[in-house]
Parts: sequence; structure tokens; C-alpha cells
Amino acid sequence: MAEIKSTIDLIMERTRGMSLSEEEKEALRKEDFRKKARGLRLRLMENPAGSEEILPALDPDNTADRDLLESMLWEELLREMPSDKHIFQHLDLLEKLPPADKFRPLLKEAREAFKNASKTRGKDKKKILLREKKKLESWGISGSAVVPKLREDSETGSELTRVIEEYRERMLKEAARFS
Repeated sequence: MAEIKSTIDLIMERTRGMSLSEEEKEALRKEDFRKKARGLRLRLMENPAGSEEILPALDPDNTADRDLLESMLWEELLREMPSDKHIFQHLDLLEKLPPADKFRPLLKEAREAFKNASKTRGKDKKKILLREKKKLESWGISGSAVVPKLREDSETGSELTRVIEEYRERMLKEAARFS
């Protein structure tokens, strides 16, 4: 009677003698670092105050690996840049990473642009609130207790979102130039 082979046995038979090429090994290594960078980004975004403990832990034995991980974390943080009030917290995290040394002037410029856009956002929000109150008054709804509820995606965030997108693209292009 013949032996019935398991799936694992069949796979082991067929892959015996096969190995990965250097390019495939490098791609797997980079994908591993990319996953680590995503995990670190999540940890940093959950607990930005803990960055003092998390960032020094990036120190693998090999400095080339550490540099690769730091640059991938940098790009990951740029890609996931929030378009709300958390942008300044995000910039603080970016400034703590070593790749930030190359981008100090751009980061400073971005911080100022975000501050200006945030101020404009507050003024725009007041204008929209007044407009909405007038609309409610025209419908016969008025009084000191009437406070219109604005949608999150209203016009108030469009300038800040546009500025954030602009600087995200500029920093990603600069990062690609240094890579």
C-alpha cells in the first residue's frame, strides 16, 4: 500500500534545493523594515509622550539597518500626516527623528504655514457660524441658545488641509531626493 503524503511533505519535496535570489532577499528585508516602521508609527501616534523611550529603541546593531528603519519611519509619518489639530504633535515627532536634520528649514516653514492656516481656519469657522445662524433665523429659529452644528468636512478645514497636502508632497519629494 502506498503512503499518502501530507501537503507539507509535498511542498518540501518540490522546494528542495530552491533558494531566494539576492534581490528577493533584499526585498523581503526592506518589507520587514517597512512593517516595523508602520508599527513604530502606530506606537508613536498612540503615545507621543513615549517617544523618548520608543525612538532610542530603534538602535539595531547595524547602523545601515537603523538608518533604513529611520528613513522608512520618516516617510511613514509623512504619508500619514493628519489634517487636523494633531498636525503640530505630528511635526514634533518628525523633528525628533534623525532625517529631520536635512529638513529643518522646511519643517520650520511648514510649522509656520500650519499656524497661519489654523488661525485662518478659526476666522472662517466664525463666518460660517454667522451665516448658518442667519439661515436659521430666516426659518424662524433664533435665540441665544441656538448654536448651529457644523459638519466636520465643512469649508473651515479646506485651507489647512491644502497646506498640509502641499508640505507633505514637498517633504516626500525631498526625502526621495536624499534616498
